[in-house]
Amino acid sequence: MSKPAPSLVSFIVAVAAVTVVSYFILLTDTIFHISVSSVIQASQHVAAKSHLIILGLLPIYIAAMMFGAAFFGIYLGSRLEGFFLRAARNK
Repeated sequence: MSKPAPSLVSFIVAVAAVTVVSYFILLTDTIFHISVSSVIQASQHVAAKSHLIILGLLPIYIAAMMFGAAFFGIYLGSRLEGFFLRAARNK
């Protein structure tokens, strides 16, 4: 059985790590106030029509956060891949 390429390992680790961090940020109240519960609490203080618009756009917000994190993970994985390939070439 062959070892997986460093690029595949770095890609998977980076995407998984960034996605878990994004999921954690969406679920817990931190100092950033960008969690789902913070958005819902902030929408309680606006007019009824705006409240419904905010709640209607909440799934789009969650999807944007998760896909943005995945894209950042892809970028980070490609940078790690370049680092590992450069280190392997210099050996």
